[in-house]
Amino acid sequence: MPISSKKSLNKLSEEVSICKQCLDLVKTRKRPVPGTGAPNSRLIIVGYFPGDGPISLTRDREGILMRSMIKDAGLSLESDTYLTYLVKCIPREIRGGDKNNSTKDQQYEPTQKHISNCINYLTEEISVITPHIIVSLGLDVSNVILKNFFSANKQHNDISKIHMRLFENPSFKLVPLFSLKDVINGKISESKYFEDFRTLSRLFVML
Repeated sequence: MPISSKKSLNKLSEEVSICKQCLDLVKTRKRPVPGTGAPNSRLIIVGYFPGDGPISLTRDREGILMRSMIKDAGLSLESDTYLTYLVKCIPREIRGGDKNNSTKDQQYEPTQKHISNCINYLTEEISVITPHIIVSLGLDVSNVILKNFFSANKQHNDISKIHMRLFENPSFKLVPLFSLKDVINGKISESKYFEDFRTLSRLFVML
């Protein structure tokens, strides 16, 4: 009897939770963050790496923005959408403590090693869920997915040139978007971002 998508994703989440491939991340992470959402989603949204929330895209500012956008588009994590990350741990550098002995840390960008070690988890998520559309948030995520799943040799250097552009392979369609951080930093307005995602959701419904 075949294993259900839900059971497969639960098993994958357990593997992510005990992953020790990146020893530097193991030393500094609070916990890995597996994907979350409907196990038979037709849409997967892929961020770069987690924020401060313990569950994918929830408590931090980016998570609040993403969930508002999903709701605005009439989509749902319970029925048709799955959220995940390219790198499942927060790259964090532990710095010295202050006079109260509290530690301060600083986030930094994932390395190529982190991405290479973690890409298999995204591959498994795609294999289990078999989405119609994948939305990649930001330039780095988009380039990695294009390279690994579309055999693209070209590295794009401007997210505005590929924002809302449709890429296709035999298994799924990819639509890159500005990252949530780009919205917060004002590179694209929140109203425009929401409007573009609503447009994308209409394409999603037609598939």
